[in-house]
Amino acid sequence: MSLFCLGFGNDVDYNFLDVMSKQNKGLARRIYEASDAALQLQGFYDEVSSPLLLEVDLQYPNNAVDYVTTSHFPQLFNGSEIVVAGRLTDDNLDNFLVEVIGQGLDEKFNVQGQATIVDWNVMYPDETYIFGDFTERLWAYLTIQQLLEKSKTGASDEKANATAKALEMSLQYSFVTPLTSMVVTKPETGDEPDSPLIADKLTEEQRQQAERLRPMGMLTPAVASQQYARGYIAPHPVYLVDGDPHFIIELPERNDSLCFNINNVPGTIFNLVRDRESGVFVNGQIIGDKKIPPNGKINTYFWRFGIVHQTLGVRLQVTTQDISVLQDGKEVKLLWTDTASLKGPNVDVLVTKDRSLTVTLKGSVKFVILLHKVWKKHPYHRDYLGFYTLDTHLLSPSVHGLLGQFYHGIEYEVTDIRPGESPEKPDATMFTKGQQLNVTRGWQRDFRKDIKDGKNVPCWFIHSNGSGLIDGAPTDYIVSGLFTTV
Repeated sequence: MSLFCLGFGNDVDYNFLDVMSKQNKGLARRIYEASDAALQLQGFYDEVSSPLLLEVDLQYPNNAVDYVTTSHFPQLFNGSEIVVAGRLTDDNLDNFLVEVIGQGLDEKFNVQGQATIVDWNVMYPDETYIFGDFTERLWAYLTIQQLLEKSKTGASDEKANATAKALEMSLQYSFVTPLTSMVVTKPETGDEPDSPLIADKLTEEQRQQAERLRPMGMLTPAVASQQYARGYIAPHPVYLVDGDPHFIIELPERNDSLCFNINNVPGTIFNLVRDRESGVFVNGQIIGDKKIPPNGKINTYFWRFGIVHQTLGVRLQVTTQDISVLQDGKEVKLLWTDTASLKGPNVDVLVTKDRSLTVTLKGSVKFVILLHKVWKKHPYHRDYLGFYTLDTHLLSPSVHGLLGQFYHGIEYEVTDIRPGESPEKPDATMFTKGQQLNVTRGWQRDFRKDIKDGKNVPCWFIHSNGSGLIDGAPTDYIVSGLFTTV
């Protein structure tokens, strides 16, 4: 794909657009020079006192561009300019039509410009130091600025997503923003008092040394760069497994999430939570597709969970068909087809018809289980369940399990963000638990607010069944029964 950059203004030739093909790094270059470097105050007032155009729109052919920065501008003043950057969807596009529409003082303004592909390496073979990856970085810069603005003014979900994306791009393109910070070291050979400081990347040895020396509670630069957006603070982290099956560790204090998949044969029972000190255990069993899909890959999902609180004498079995609650030798069965609640001395249960189950264990923890209904005649997929932990602070420090091991946080650092197989999913290096992992930025879905489509949660995906992130191997979490507590 080729990138493009368009500049428009009364001092800019908006009929001329430079685009460079992917064979020449897929970058477009435009350089604008101000003709008057010393404006008087009166001149400045003359320029901004009244706009030349209002409600300016830059329009492109349908499906010709994507990843476009803002193309609508409320006004254009004398002496100012408008810049839009994005990506061409057709690398073989020999010309490119741009239409500028706006409202002038007396009449509507409409002009069209035809652009052609230009190879800057041929036109300016000795000026690569000027152009470099200018247009791509300009596009990234404009996009980050717009995301930061959205992170301040949008709805809560929009703020979180915009902040996460702005952080991701800031790190990928090495921009210092309110979400990031710069590591600066002094060269060992520059002992002179006036020797300049230079920006440099920490070596692994330096990083570990900094980690050892930093005071408790102080964040490393990589951690500090992922602080949550101002004005949006989630009350508690959320730990969940949903889908086929995707584990997500949401970390709101870092404005980040980690995710991984766990795959095994249908019928396998995994331990999700194990807290021997408080007596809380949660196990889940996976089920496979009805038959092998055409792609040959059988998806697996959790279809039933066993929840035990030994101290309180409570046992729950939750399946895609019904919910059984056993306490003090008495069993109560609830159906997903009803909205019902059950309040006891040690456990509260609330069923929302065909949607969710909320389990609150007295003085312990709160779980939410979501029911995903699949079309009964679907040739492959089955109904399945999602498991969400909402409140974990009362569990003991020794809690473990595929989810439980993360209840008290996880220390990690992400560095060396680089292009991945997909432009939207960069790779990076993660340091955690004394290991170095290759991770990929992606998305998984949280279905709490939208049971049908879910909400995309940006996360760092750990490959190979969470290898290096989870303690041990996935097989270490396999148990023999739904209510196993050993």
